[in-house]
Amino acid sequence: MSAQDDEEVEQLREEVAALRARLAAEQAAPAASATADVAAGRHGWWRTPLVAVLVLLGALIAPLSVVATWAHDEIGDTDRYVETVAPLASEPAVQDALTDLITDVIITQLRVDAVTREALDALAQQAFVPPRAAPLLPALATPLTNAVENFVRDTVARVVRSETFEQAWVAANREAHDQAVAVLTGGDTGQVEVTDNAVSVNIATFVEAAKQLLVERGFALAERIPEVDASFVLFKSDDIGTAQTWFSWLETASRVLPILGLVLLATAVLVAHDRRRALLAVGLSVAVAMVLLGLVLNLVRPLYLDAVPSDVLPTDAAAVVYDQLIRFVRTALRAILVIALALAITAFLLAPSGSGAALRTGIATTVGRMRERSGIARGPVSTFVATYRSFARVVVVALGVLAYVALDHPSGGDALVIVVLVVLGLLVVELVAGPRHPDVVGQRPDGVDAEATGDREVPAP
Repeated sequence: MSAQDDEEVEQLREEVAALRARLAAEQAAPAASATADVAAGRHGWWRTPLVAVLVLLGALIAPLSVVATWAHDEIGDTDRYVETVAPLASEPAVQDALTDLITDVIITQLRVDAVTREALDALAQQAFVPPRAAPLLPALATPLTNAVENFVRDTVARVVRSETFEQAWVAANREAHDQAVAVLTGGDTGQVEVTDNAVSVNIATFVEAAKQLLVERGFALAERIPEVDASFVLFKSDDIGTAQTWFSWLETASRVLPILGLVLLATAVLVAHDRRRALLAVGLSVAVAMVLLGLVLNLVRPLYLDAVPSDVLPTDAAAVVYDQLIRFVRTALRAILVIALALAITAFLLAPSGSGAALRTGIATTVGRMRERSGIARGPVSTFVATYRSFARVVVVALGVLAYVALDHPSGGDALVIVVLVVLGLLVVELVAGPRHPDVVGQRPDGVDAEATGDREVPAP
């Protein structure tokens, strides 16, 4: 072996030794950090119980924050309130219930049965009526009454299922938003009333619209319909007084609870012995709290439906109204559930050892192989991203947080899309930056096999 070869071998050995020393230093960093934490006073016995209490309180406040925010939005945001109730106008169950109610109001005001009987009795007494037919005319009262009711019902159904009705429904609810506070406070005004433990919407304008269409269709008797004061029940419960008290408190606390919950959970992570485990506990606790909130909503639903008298609001219509009113609660809890699970998964992957570390290593290896196959060369961009790798990661996560916060009312799907985009962004950063330390390949620059020179391949950390 020539002297030049000996020098190259020696140089390679020095490089390998330097890489090993650097790798050992990085592996010892967590232990040094833990030692520094202990020296800084992070070994107090009180930390564990304090963190447990903070996480528990934060997890309990999370579902209350969701409900409080929903209550505040329903009261203070006209667009949100209209967005909540507008779809009810196109729900078949609600349309059928409104059709039945308006039809009953019209039939009652016209006294169709009595008018029909009086008309047939008067007709039977006329001289031009054959003697055989006269006794049979009163018996036609019921069929004629049913025919009139079906005619009225068909006309009302046309009104209720028309686009004009949907627009009128939205307009009426938008104009009545100031009165909609009565839903949660128990006040009585204009178009929204709370009486006898029921929340109702005045439908006099819809009766008037049906009256005009009946007249247009040749049913002149409809002109006798007076101005009526009829209501459609949106919600009825014997416990509405208790609900109003809770919602009043939650509306007041809607701005305090979310901030308080975040402060408690953040404090738990900062105080904990092991911040990674604390973050994992926070993510799982909040996720469980959201699942429990969803279960509570599902349990309350049949209880509410059983409490609503069928003669006040049909069961199918009551179910549609309940589902629509709590739709935004479900949307919010799903969004928070996705974020909480993302935090928990992140904490799991940051584990220094065990399955989390193994999975993280597998991901890093996969990304490295993807880089090799992609043919990305170590250029200026790659060098820049590798130099400021941590900053690039922070930017990607910050953009995801900003996107989530920018949404007025993010759904579970929105949160999932943002999380997926953040993960893809982080993968792109790792792909472009490459491994932290270049691999010491198994071949020397001059093409001589490393094994022939006694050098061993050192994998990148």
